[in-house]
Amino acid sequence: MKYADLPKDELSHLVKPRDKSLEEWQVMLRMQQARREQMEVECVSERYSPGEYRVSSKASGRVYKVVFRGAKSPWNYCDCMDFKTSQLGTCKHVEAARQWIADHHKRIHWDLPAYTSVYLSYRTNVREVKIRIGDAASKEFRTMAAHYFDELNTLRPDAFEHFGEFMKQAKALCDGFRCYQDAIDFILEQRESIARRKVVDENYTDEHIDSLLRTSLYPYQREGVRFAAKAGRAILADEMGLGKTVQAIATAELLMREGVITNVLVLCPATLKYQWKREIERFTERSAIVVDGAPERRMELAATDAEFKIQSYNSFTEDARQGHLLQCDMLILDEVQRLKNWNTQMSKAVRQITSRYALILSGTPFENRLEELYSIVELVDQFILAPFYIFRDRYIITDADGRTVGYHFLDEVRQRLSSIMLRRRKADVELQLPPRIDKNLFVPMTSEQMAAHQELRLNAARIVSKWHRQHFLSEIDRRTLLLTLQQMRMVCDSLFLLDEHSRFDTKVEETMNILNECGVTVDGESGEGSTLKVVIFSQWERMTRLVAQELDQSGVEYVYIHGNVPARQRQERVNAFQGDPSVRVFLSTDAGAAGLNLQAANIVINLDLPWNPAILEQRIGRIHRIGQQRGVEVINLIASGTIEDDMRSRLRFKASLFEGVLDGGEDAVFLSGDKFDGLLCGLEEYIDDTTTASADTRTEPSRTEILQQSHQPMPAADQATDEPQRQGSPADGLLLRLADDLAALLVADEATRSRAAEMLRKLLN
Repeated sequence: MKYADLPKDELSHLVKPRDKSLEEWQVMLRMQQARREQMEVECVSERYSPGEYRVSSKASGRVYKVVFRGAKSPWNYCDCMDFKTSQLGTCKHVEAARQWIADHHKRIHWDLPAYTSVYLSYRTNVREVKIRIGDAASKEFRTMAAHYFDELNTLRPDAFEHFGEFMKQAKALCDGFRCYQDAIDFILEQRESIARRKVVDENYTDEHIDSLLRTSLYPYQREGVRFAAKAGRAILADEMGLGKTVQAIATAELLMREGVITNVLVLCPATLKYQWKREIERFTERSAIVVDGAPERRMELAATDAEFKIQSYNSFTEDARQGHLLQCDMLILDEVQRLKNWNTQMSKAVRQITSRYALILSGTPFENRLEELYSIVELVDQFILAPFYIFRDRYIITDADGRTVGYHFLDEVRQRLSSIMLRRRKADVELQLPPRIDKNLFVPMTSEQMAAHQELRLNAARIVSKWHRQHFLSEIDRRTLLLTLQQMRMVCDSLFLLDEHSRFDTKVEETMNILNECGVTVDGESGEGSTLKVVIFSQWERMTRLVAQELDQSGVEYVYIHGNVPARQRQERVNAFQGDPSVRVFLSTDAGAAGLNLQAANIVINLDLPWNPAILEQRIGRIHRIGQQRGVEVINLIASGTIEDDMRSRLRFKASLFEGVLDGGEDAVFLSGDKFDGLLCGLEEYIDDTTTASADTRTEPSRTEILQQSHQPMPAADQATDEPQRQGSPADGLLLRLADDLAALLVADEATRSRAAEMLRKLLN
């Protein structure tokens, strides 16, 4: 393929041209990128290293070694990661060298060097050590190589341990013999893996595993320690509450005792830094420091000899810009789902770390899209799912515009990851956790809330209608739509979330009613004899602020965590909730849902549903985990007939995707077409259908009632039910929806009234 073959228009990174194969398309994209970046190319040496080039990238500031011996030559090479993982035999740096040679009328060095070399082949999904026999002493090399390499010139598995003998013989045959560094590293890695697995299998019985820490482990936790130690680089994806932290500490302790590591870097959310330090000191005799404070102070702490260094992702990202602490023996990443996006500064910083061993901890390795799993897996093994374009073509179903519409062959993904990822659920292990009951409590909104919700819904409908007509949304439209949807969710909690002035809501009152029923508060006083403790979560800090005001007025003792609470104070407040019987309520935004242990509680109230089911499980997993002694009740407050109500189906789709990959669920998951890769799945149907807004439920005020503009909140305790109750005949429902739409016309702007009128005409027909 020549540069002249590239189309004048920009090639899409999402949609393959119909007349090109998958591989041809990917090669063209790399040619396009090489032409766009205008990289600098120079020969290493025409005399001593013909065919070798240095390619400098202005974008990254890096210089790459490139070998080019003609288009489609199997001997082309680049030391960039894209060349090593793409299986294309090229990359943008190789293409830049190729174009430079053509532009400057340089000679292409087709001829191969006379020396024999051992190299690492990246042309298949399995890396292989191969030998290329040159002209010098070729007969002798072939005779000797036959003892180590097969008929395809690939190093045999049983020859890895004896490769040193081959190296001595090869150098004795010819001084020019070469074995490239990536091949040597791969061989050493395989030899070390074989030895490590043997040691773990032979020396670490259950008794020996338990001797690693000052505590006994559950059988599945011992299995997790063995798995991680043998894998060397692994993902521990146990369901939340199964003790991933203690397994990680035990794995590090095992590797330290075997002398293969001397130091560990733990990166985690800021809220968990001191919890990690406390757990390490509790279970081991190792030294552990938290790297925090001002940048100068962090540099001092990072330079100490502590065996465990613990740092937050945010502060590490700042330090990485200065090149600090980018190498360690073992890397532990906790709550790693925050690195799911390749392009964030945080993700880029962590990917600069060099470590021989790595243990990734996350009960939710991906949250919204399958691509996030790919990004997380790269932190452990950049080859196991590579290349990404094949991964996307194989497992992600897209429409003609490149939008994600579903996933399939998820069981195959799970099988491919079985050597590096271990996932256990509470239901799968011999662990007797108390039961958990989930309850959806449908709560009505006030008329003021419903009016605001409906206005926002109609605004969103205009944008969705525009997308439906034009199949395109500008960046402003996209942001406006996402902001509108966010505001719809906020309205479901309280109008206070929008303006910090209006107090129209029912969820706060319903929450206080639940606390009253639990005996946490009785007429403003703590209920005597009750030992129940309650955790209350909301995504919105303003919503937790409203609940905090009610708790203050009721005299209920509580602790409160949000994003602005320093890490040290967070742990102090957790300790107070866990240990002080008088502290009955733990109130938190999602800042407190990651990594904290709150087993003292046995009731969870979710004031709102997050977009992501993984975040919902993170909240619940803080309570329903090892150490919990009582049954756990989860109460989800859902604004009936609103976007929150509809979100339940969205959560079900994402949960099925998660289960398909990690928990042996459905092998294929589909969603209807949308512009935002599943987050807005079914949005067009939901937003457009303003005539189906649950007017026939007992718990939701109709749009006719909205017009009354009552200034008193509806009594939540009287109206809320566990499930929406349907009533009336289809004809009754039609008349109700017609009346509601007529009412909506009176409160809408002109454009909205025109749109609603058209919808009414369709309804009447």
